[in-house]
Amino acid sequence: MQGLGINKKKALLLCAFGTTIGEAGKTYDKIAERFALEFPEHEVRRAYSSSIVREKLLLQGLDIPSPARAIAQFADDGYEELIVQSLHVIAGKEYSDISMTAKAMEAIPKGLPKIYMGEPLLWQHHDYQRLAQILIKYTKNLLLQNDAILLMGHGTNHPSNISYAGLQRYFQKEKAAIYVATMEAFPLLEDICTEMKDEGVKKLCLLPFLTVAGGHVTIDMAGAQQTSWMSLLKNEGFVVTMYSTPLGEIPEVVNMWIDKAKQAYSKESR
Repeated sequence: MQGLGINKKKALLLCAFGTTIGEAGKTYDKIAERFALEFPEHEVRRAYSSSIVREKLLLQGLDIPSPARAIAQFADDGYEELIVQSLHVIAGKEYSDISMTAKAMEAIPKGLPKIYMGEPLLWQHHDYQRLAQILIKYTKNLLLQNDAILLMGHGTNHPSNISYAGLQRYFQKEKAAIYVATMEAFPLLEDICTEMKDEGVKKLCLLPFLTVAGGHVTIDMAGAQQTSWMSLLKNEGFVVTMYSTPLGEIPEVVNMWIDKAKQAYSKESR
């Protein structure tokens, strides 16, 4: 019976970049509540990978641990099984660092006996298919009022940045007028502006391709400054509206993360 995991002390750790924006933090709360319902035998906790975010929150009296500290605390608390689920969109440096931390903690004598690592949102071919279909359905009504949808992703210098261009290909395959651009890497906003103009797009709706609607949404996407995406797109001649709901507020997207945690656990726990 012990091999079935019965009576073992189990936990689940949700790892995200983090946010200092109160409303965005509520999205993480909702995600955690969903996971708690799906994993009733597991203690659900949260960790933020951004040291800057953690330091700012600590000044506000909120102590959110790093993934390493959170995993170590589970070991100290006597847990025997831990699911570490990434809430990142792509398998970038953040996800790689968390994976290495989990493997290291599982290997040391006083670490956790077993750690299961859940994949980020976009990992395998079927993830791209599933997410593309979710977003096509989700934006259907918005496309009735606009020529196109533009998703604002973060972008990274990590090789996994190709995920954004990869998702774009899935939208193209479905002949969906949904474009993907990032703040920090290819495809940049200027690249997609040229593409949209070539396709005759005049009116578009801007959405965040981010887990929560933190500072990147309130400032970089919708801010009044001339460098915000809203301002830049208007200066390019587009008629722009914005829908600020992030990925973490779309139930079907959260289901993908939940399924990944279940898959990681079921592969090795039985």
